[in-house]
Amino acid sequence: MKNSRSGKDDNADFRSLSFDVCTVKALMASTNRYKTLFESAGDAIFVMDFKGQVIDGNRVACEQLRISHNDLLNKTTMDIISPEHAPFWPERMDELRRLRHIIFETALKSSDGKTLPVETSCRAIEYDNKPAVLTIARDISERIQSDKEKAKLRSQLRQAQKMEAIGTLAGGIAHDFNNILQSIFGYTEIAGIQVSQGKNPQEALDNIMTASQRAKGLINQILSFSRQTEQEKQPVQVNLIVKEVLKLIRASLPATVEISGKNLNHNAVVEADPIQIHQVMMNLCSNAHHAMRETGGKLEVSLMTTDIDGSKAAQMGGIKPGPYLELRIQDSGHGIPREYIDRIFDPYFTSKEKGEGTGLGLAVVHGIVSSHGGAITVESKIGDGTTFHVLFPERLANTPSEERSQPSSPDTYTGHEHILFVDDEPALVEIGQEILTTLGYQVETTTSSQDAIERFKAAPDRFDLIISDLTMPKMTGDDLAREAMRIRPDIPVILFTGYSDIMSREKFVALGIKDCLMKPLTRKDLAESIRRVLDENQAPPKPLPAKNDIPPEPGESAS
Repeated sequence: MKNSRSGKDDNADFRSLSFDVCTVKALMASTNRYKTLFESAGDAIFVMDFKGQVIDGNRVACEQLRISHNDLLNKTTMDIISPEHAPFWPERMDELRRLRHIIFETALKSSDGKTLPVETSCRAIEYDNKPAVLTIARDISERIQSDKEKAKLRSQLRQAQKMEAIGTLAGGIAHDFNNILQSIFGYTEIAGIQVSQGKNPQEALDNIMTASQRAKGLINQILSFSRQTEQEKQPVQVNLIVKEVLKLIRASLPATVEISGKNLNHNAVVEADPIQIHQVMMNLCSNAHHAMRETGGKLEVSLMTTDIDGSKAAQMGGIKPGPYLELRIQDSGHGIPREYIDRIFDPYFTSKEKGEGTGLGLAVVHGIVSSHGGAITVESKIGDGTTFHVLFPERLANTPSEERSQPSSPDTYTGHEHILFVDDEPALVEIGQEILTTLGYQVETTTSSQDAIERFKAAPDRFDLIISDLTMPKMTGDDLAREAMRIRPDIPVILFTGYSDIMSREKFVALGIKDCLMKPLTRKDLAESIRRVLDENQAPPKPLPAKNDIPPEPGESAS
């Protein structure tokens, strides 16, 4: 119907108006649905431009940052990302421009300064006809805490199993140590007899030194194996660890068990924690010991390189194809029943009698091998024994040469500086003074760390170096070092200790302590450390005496 005055079609206007109203209603409904989804999401959602200016954010985003929506719109990415992650954001945006979608972990910074770890999904979008970034940030603090607790439990599991393995081998360790002590007792008596007869006891003294070095090596193996902290992965020659463990367990096995090694000079290198590789060997050899302790038999350990193709890798839990170092441990014991084979790597599963094991050993081995990107398989038949195949990815990069220069004499590292030597054991103070004097140094000694600090306070410039034991009554060596460096910041300090589970060598160095030596140490160990520390601390170092007539003492050690 046309309007008589205007000549327009009124029905057309009505239809146009109706269409506009419907469109607006649809848009409003769509906007409300979007707003409902946006605000109801359980994760923080941000919309920002590529320069980092926040354009919009939902309720969770405001709650996590502890700010209002209006305040959020005045923020940039640099305002809401934690300072340690902020420098990486521009690089992330460049990556997003290329890939259009990226996922990474970062941390948000709330208005009260707290940080919240988040997993972030960023997608490039169009927002109001402009390029923008849609960011969804999921709180992962509970997951991180859970991962930490799992890692702690795994560490405790490994430590419990280490103690179990050491208990199994305790008799053998005691046997080895008593043999070493017997050598020291015997050669000491022989040296005394030779001196009384006017003969040269040098050969007997050299044998005492050799036996002492064996004792030191045995103690280091036990301490390394029982260490609770993990080491960073590094290039490791597994054959050296295999030989070390076989030497350690040899005395633990009865004479009816024959131990043999095959291809143990195979020097392939893997990227590994050497302590954990040591533990794998100890655990598997301990199992073999248990399987053959009554009937006797043969334990054979071999090394070889094995190429794993794609199909084999898939069968072994999806490890990567490529060359692997295979550690094969075979015993001729009673074997594992078929029904147990699929369960032997389960934690706390054991076929041993009560009191003979916790069932942790093979579970720990499986965990260590998996964490190194390897695999472990087992073959066994009742009455025919068991073979474990342990695979570690070989490290293909060239490793530094193993060649070493000829050892130098302790008398290469002499000097005439003034040293304050502190140990609460009078015998060790006497040995320390004698050794340092033979190296040309001026030495003051004391058995009290408190007396040492009083002497140092009285004349701090008189001393060029302090050498102190770590564990002493009333004032520990590291406390003595702190106090001495407070009085005179440039005084170098060397600590030595029989065992420290409190602090690592790296932490000592971080405190300003120049070196930390492990007892027992030889005259050469001490001489090298002193000379190096003094030379590094003095530029140029003080001149040595023009004439050096210090006699060599190859048999002496400071312990």
